[in-house]
Amino acid sequence: MNEPRFARLQQSLQHGFSLDLKAIFQEAWTRIHGAKLPLIMAALGVAGCWLALSQVSAQLVPNPDEASWQLSLLSLLISMGLAPMTAALDMMGIFRAVDRPIRSNQIFNYFSFLLPLAVASLLMGLLSAGLMAVIQVLGLPTVLSMLPMLLLSVALMFTFPLILEKGFTPLQAIMTSLKLFARQWLQLLAIQVCFVLLFMVAILSLGIALIWVAPLFMVAKGIIYREVCGVEGEQPNSNTDGSALNINKDHFQA
Repeated sequence: MNEPRFARLQQSLQHGFSLDLKAIFQEAWTRIHGAKLPLIMAALGVAGCWLALSQVSAQLVPNPDEASWQLSLLSLLISMGLAPMTAALDMMGIFRAVDRPIRSNQIFNYFSFLLPLAVASLLMGLLSAGLMAVIQVLGLPTVLSMLPMLLLSVALMFTFPLILEKGFTPLQAIMTSLKLFARQWLQLLAIQVCFVLLFMVAILSLGIALIWVAPLFMVAKGIIYREVCGVEGEQPNSNTDGSALNINKDHFQA
């Protein structure tokens, strides 16, 4: 990783990084102006595919209550098959964070990376299953069992972008994501918890607030990736000093 495009990532791995929660939210809020529609349409497209395939898989299992392992396997296969679309949502957030144009049909752009993304999804699924098994053995209450799963999801948040944007192998991407998480786990977890609360409020608003919360989440993840890992071809007006900036919304086009 001696190439210039890995410079920010190397710095984060070797010396750590710091994230300004307020600045990230301010910049993400600014950047969703003019981009909410493609981001929402893309998210709905992915969610629709998930729901459709989940319904089909449920029909394939005659007795769901007695075949939970079959449902789990089918769910894992769906995750693997839709990994390029899920990864595309991350890439759309990153594109927005560095002033690149985004389109709702961008969710279909990464099926050429199906194999590495599916393998990464499989490995992450196995990690989640292993963690769930440990939680069950420990007999933790439902509320407490959610925290380890939340930690794991945050720890793996860089995996797909590292494969697509940096060209890492699935195992390299997972290990690098875990190392980055270990460098600044508290700030990353705090940001994720804030978004969990925002999504809960959005749901209580009958889903209306999701028009803002969902794009905000996608773009905020893109900003975090930019600040922690750097992005090849990053525009000059994107911040390069390690902290997110609030830039005037009129600057952006999508």
